[in-house]
Amino acid sequence: MSLLGPLDEHLNHQTSRPFRVPATTDHRFYDRHWFEAIAPDGRTLLIAGLGIYKNMGVCDGFAVVQRDLQQTNVRFSRPLGNRIEAEVGALRVDVVQPYEKIRLTLAPGDYPLACDLTWRSSFPPYLEAPHFSFSAGRVVQDTSRYDQLGRWTGWIEVAGTRHESDDWWGIRDHSWGVRQDVGGFEPAHGHTARSPMLWLWTYANTPDAACHFQLREDGTGRVHHFDGEITWRDPDRDPVRITGVDHDIEFIPGTRDWKRLTYRLHLADDTEMVMEAEALQGAWAYRGTGYENGFDDSRGVGVPRGDLVESDVLDLSVPGKVTRDGVKYLPGHREQPARITLDGVAGTGHLPVMSVGRIPRYGLGR
Repeated sequence: MSLLGPLDEHLNHQTSRPFRVPATTDHRFYDRHWFEAIAPDGRTLLIAGLGIYKNMGVCDGFAVVQRDLQQTNVRFSRPLGNRIEAEVGALRVDVVQPYEKIRLTLAPGDYPLACDLTWRSSFPPYLEAPHFSFSAGRVVQDTSRYDQLGRWTGWIEVAGTRHESDDWWGIRDHSWGVRQDVGGFEPAHGHTARSPMLWLWTYANTPDAACHFQLREDGTGRVHHFDGEITWRDPDRDPVRITGVDHDIEFIPGTRDWKRLTYRLHLADDTEMVMEAEALQGAWAYRGTGYENGFDDSRGVGVPRGDLVESDVLDLSVPGKVTRDGVKYLPGHREQPARITLDGVAGTGHLPVMSVGRIPRYGLGR
C-alpha cells in the first residue's frame, strides 16, 4: 500500500510523515465530521457523521433521522487502506467551499434512509478551547474542535417518504485528536470511578446572533471548564466573550433528560443575555450512531469490521426510555435539539445537558 495520496502534493504537512500517517501512534486518534439538521416544524431531525481512524485502519459513519419520536439509524464501516476521502459505503461528505458550503449525501440502498443535503454557512466557525485531560499517568483526551452554524437545502427520505428542505436550521462540527472509547478497547490502567459531573454544551442562534458555550461542573457546582462567545451576524460587531452562565434546568421526572431550561449569560462587556429553551422531540440516543459501544457488536467506533452496513429503529416515545423492537435499549449519551429565545428573539439550537453521578441541585443520582 502506498502511503502517498493527493494531499501530499500540497505544502501543508505538519509532521515529517505523509498525511496518511498521524503524528501520534495512539490507536484512539480520529478525525471526524458531524452534522445536524432541524426542519422548521420540528418534526424531522437529522444527525450524521463520518470519521477516519488512521491508526486503526478504519473509516466509519452514520446517518440518523428522528421523526415523531422514532429514531432510524444507518451505520457504515470500511477498511481505510490509503483512501482517506470522506466516504464510507453510500455516505459521503464533500467540502465544496471550506467554511462556506458542504454537501452531505446518502445514496438509497437496502436500508430505510437516504438524503442529499447542501449546507451553507450563516456564521463564521468557532474554534473551541483545547480539550485536554491527563489522569494517572496517561492522556485521556487531547482534541480540537470547531463548530459552525448554517442552513440546509435538499431532501431526506425516511422509509420511502421524502421530506424536502428549502431552509432547515443546521450545525456542524469538525473534531480531531485523541479521545476515549475509540477502536473497541480502552486501557484499564489508571481508570478510576467517574466523578459526578454536569456538562452543558450550547450552540444556538437567532437571525442576528449566535451563542456558543460549554460549561463543565462537578456535583457541587464547582466549574472545571468554561468557554463561550456571542457572535453577531453584523460583520462590524465584534464577538463578545461569555464569562459565565447561571442555569435553571427542568428535568423530566425520573430521567436525566430535560424539557425546559433557562441560561443567564454573563458577558465580558458587563451586560447579560437570557436564553430560554424548550426541547424538540426526544434526546438523540447516541448509541444508535455507533458511539457509546454502538454497532451491533457493541464495540463502538473505529473498530475494524470490514465493509459493513447495518440499520435499526429506536422508539423514543417514552421520556427517558429507549426501546428497540420493544426491548429496553441502552441509549448512550443524550443530546437535545431545541427551540430557543435569546433575549426574547426566537431561534433554534443544539443543547446537550449531560450528567454523571449525583447532582444534588437537580435531584439527580443517589
